[in-house]
Order: sequence, then structure tokens, then C-alpha cells
Amino acid sequence: MSKLDMLKRIEQVREFKKDEAEMEVHKAWTALRTEQENLAALESLLTGTIAVLEQKKSGSAVNPYELTIFYDYIDMLYKKIDEQILVVKQKDEELQQVQAALVEAYKELKTVGILKDKVINEDTKRKSAIEQRQMDFAYLSRLTRQ
Repeated sequence: MSKLDMLKRIEQVREFKKDEAEMEVHKAWTALRTEQENLAALESLLTGTIAVLEQKKSGSAVNPYELTIFYDYIDMLYKKIDEQILVVKQKDEELQQVQAALVEAYKELKTVGILKDKVINEDTKRKSAIEQRQMDFAYLSRLTRQ
């Protein structure tokens, strides 16, 4: 197997690796976006609940049991928001790792491409040199016969 054939096969493998990395980046980005939307929904729910609580507190008849339920619910929302923030950070870190792998795959593919171009240029130079030697030999052979 020649160097060029081997480099073409390596390039195919690297291309496949790059495609897989691109898919992984897309999946990680989608997962991060979903988790961010969940976080935004929880924050919106918290804001709405606090607004309803303020309305209840400003009303004339305040039921202490309802206030306790509201405070417990708000406390639970804060805990869920804190958990969701951790999930979002984790998904963001995963996205950063996958993006780094994608950059590495691009670098490897580019390196193989450069190496393949170098081998092609060397083969072209070698073939040109052989052809030039043959032409020189043919020319010199005709000179000695004349």
C-alpha cells in the first residue's frame, strides 16, 4: 500500500471522526438549550408564584395555612432552581469538552490533508525528475549518434 493510499484511508477515518464530533456537539448544544429552557421556566414560575403571594398578602383576609403552603412551594422552587443551575453548568461543561474534541478532530483532519498534499507534491517532483532524466537521456543519445 502506497503512502498516498494509506493517507487517504487515514483521512477517511478522520473525516468520520469529525462528523461524529459534529453530531455530538449538536446533541450537547440541544441538551444545554433544553436545560436552559427548563431553568427559565422554573424562574418564571417562581416569579409568578411570588407575585400571587404578594397579592394574597395585600388582601384583607390572609389565611396562614395558605401562606405556609406558598412559602414551602417557593422554598421548593428555589431548591429546584439551584439544582437546575448545576445541571446547566454540567451541560455547558460537556458542551465545552465536545467542542474541544471537535476542534481536535478538525486539526487532525487538516494535518492529514497537509501531509497528503506533501506526499502528492513529492510524488509529482519525483515523477517530473524521472521524466526529465529520460528526456535528457534521449536527447544525449541522439547527440552521440549524429
